[in-house]
Amino acid sequence: MTGKSTIVLLCLVAGIAGGCAKWYAQDADRETYRILRQKNEAALKRPRVFSIEPDPDLKRLFEEAAEKAQSPRAQGPAEAEAGPGAAAAAEVAAAPDAAAAPEAAPAPAGEAPSAADNLPPPLPESPEGAIHLTMADALRVAVCSSREYQAQKETAYLAALTLTFQRYLFRPIPTWTGSLDFSDDNAGADTSERRRAWDYASTVGVSQQLADGATIVGSIGLTALKYLNKELGDTVDSTLNFTVTQPLWRGAGRKIVQENLLQAERNAFYAVRTFARFEQTFAVSIASQYLGVLRQRDVVINEWRNYRSLIESRDRAEWLAKAEALPEFQVDQARQDELRAYNRWIVALASYENALDSLKITLGIPLVTEIALDPAELERLSAEGLQAIAINPEQAVAQAVRLRLDLANTRDGLEDADRKVVVAEDGLKGDVDLVASIGYQSLSDSPQSARLLFNRGNYAIGLDIDMPVDRLSERNALRTAQISREAAWRARTLLEDNVVLQVRQAVRALDQVRKTYENQKQSVALAERRVESTELLLQAGRATQRDVLEAKSALLDAQNGLVRALVDHTLAGLELQRDVGILVVDEKGQIHGWSLTDDGR
Repeated sequence: MTGKSTIVLLCLVAGIAGGCAKWYAQDADRETYRILRQKNEAALKRPRVFSIEPDPDLKRLFEEAAEKAQSPRAQGPAEAEAGPGAAAAAEVAAAPDAAAAPEAAPAPAGEAPSAADNLPPPLPESPEGAIHLTMADALRVAVCSSREYQAQKETAYLAALTLTFQRYLFRPIPTWTGSLDFSDDNAGADTSERRRAWDYASTVGVSQQLADGATIVGSIGLTALKYLNKELGDTVDSTLNFTVTQPLWRGAGRKIVQENLLQAERNAFYAVRTFARFEQTFAVSIASQYLGVLRQRDVVINEWRNYRSLIESRDRAEWLAKAEALPEFQVDQARQDELRAYNRWIVALASYENALDSLKITLGIPLVTEIALDPAELERLSAEGLQAIAINPEQAVAQAVRLRLDLANTRDGLEDADRKVVVAEDGLKGDVDLVASIGYQSLSDSPQSARLLFNRGNYAIGLDIDMPVDRLSERNALRTAQISREAAWRARTLLEDNVVLQVRQAVRALDQVRKTYENQKQSVALAERRVESTELLLQAGRATQRDVLEAKSALLDAQNGLVRALVDHTLAGLELQRDVGILVVDEKGQIHGWSLTDDGR
C-alpha cells in the first residue's frame, strides 16, 4: 500500500468515526427524550418538549450586548472622569417614581439656589444597548441560560439515559468479532523453505436475557487458513453453538432479575417529578429575586427623595437660624440627618447594583452584559392590589400531602427500599444454574468445506452449583438494605411533617403580610400628613427641627415598608401555591395565572 493510499484510508476511517460519534449522540437523544416525554405524561398528565441543548440565539444576544457594553462609545468622556454621584442617570429621574419627587422649596430672597436643585438623579443610567427584561422575559431567559436550571435538566436526562441501558440488557445483543493475521514460519530444520499464510477468524453471535433470568447465547464462527505456498492447500472450518443458562435458586424469578430495570424505570419517573418540583421552586425564586431588585430600586429612589428633602430642610433651618428664629444646635441636627441620608442613599444604591449583578448570575447572563428591569412591574402589582386567596388551611394541607411531587417520590422510595431488602435476602442463597448447550462443526475430512454437520451435533446439559458457604458480603448487604429501609421510612415521615409545617407557615405568612400591607398604607398616609404639619408648625415656631426630622424619617420607613409589604404579599401567594403543589409552570418558565407572566397578562 502506498503512502498516499494509507493517508486516504486513515482519513476515511477518521471521517467515519467522527460521523458515528455524532450519530450515536443523536440516537441517545432521540431515545432519552422519548422516555422523558412518556414519563412526563405519566407523572404530570401533560406533554412537554425537553431538550438540554443551549439556545444559540440567546447566547448571541448576550455576546452582542456585552460587546456594546465594553465599547468605548458606550461611556462618554464626561462619565469616565466623573465620580459615582455624577454618573447618575436621567432614565430614573424621568420615570414616574422620580417625577413624583417633592419639588424644591423656593430659596429665600437674596439666597443662593438650594443644593437640592443640583442633585444628580437617584439611579445610574442604563447604557445604550442594555437588555430590557420584564418579569416574563426574566423567567424565559432563566430557563434558557441559568446554570442551575441546566444542571437540573441534565440530571433528569442522565436518569433517562441510564434507563436506556437497563432496557438494552433485555434486548437481543448482537456481537461480531474477528481477527486477521499474517504468519511467516520456518518450514523445518532440514529445509530453507518458509510457510507463509493468512489466518482469518470471525464470530457472529447474539445473546438474550429473559425476564425470568434465563440467558440464551448463540454464535456462528468461521476460521480460514490460506497458505501462500500453494502446495500446502487451504483450510476452512465453521461452528454453530447455542447455550442456555437458567438460574434455579439465587437470581431466579422476575422480581429479582428485573429489579435493576424496575429501579431505573422508577428513577426516570422520579427525575421527572423532581425536575417539575424544581421548576416550581425555581420560578418562585426568580420572581422573588427580580421583585427584590425592583424593591431595592424603589428604596434607592425613596432614600434619594429623603436626602433631597433633608437638604431643603437644612437650607430652611439655616435661613431661620440667620433670622434668629431657630437655635444653632437644631441646624446642626438638620446637617447631621442630611449626612445620614446621603450615606443611606449611597449604601442603598450599592445594594441595588449588587442585587442586579446577583440576578444576572442567577439568570445565567454574563456580568459584563447590561440589563434593565421594568419598574412598571411594581406599578402593575400596586394597581392590581392584593389578590384575595381564599384557602382553608386544612384543605391546603390535604392538597399538599396529595399533590406534592417530592413527597410522592419519598413514598415510592419506601417501596423501593422494601424491594431492596427482598433482593438482599435472595443474595444469601446459593447458586444452582441449569446449563444446556448444543454445538455443530463442519466436516473434518474435507478441509476446504465449511458445511455444518447437523446430524453430528454435540449436546450437553448439567447443573452448576455453588453452595452458600461464605456470604459475608451478602450478609452486610442485607443489613445495609434493612437499615436503608428504616431510614427511608423516617425520611418519609419527616418530609410529611415538613410539608404540613411549610403549608401552615405559608398560610400564616400570607395573612400576616396582607395585614402588614394594609397597615403600611395607613402609615404612609399618616406620615405624609405628619411631615406637612410639622413643617408648618416649625415655621410658626411651635415645633422643633427634631420633630420635622423624625417625621421625615417615619415617612421614609413607611414608604419602604409599603413596597416591601406589596412584594412580600405577592411572593407569599406564590410560595403558598408552591408549597401546596398547585403552582403550574410551563417549559418557558411562565407561571400560569400570574399577572406578571405571559399567561396572566
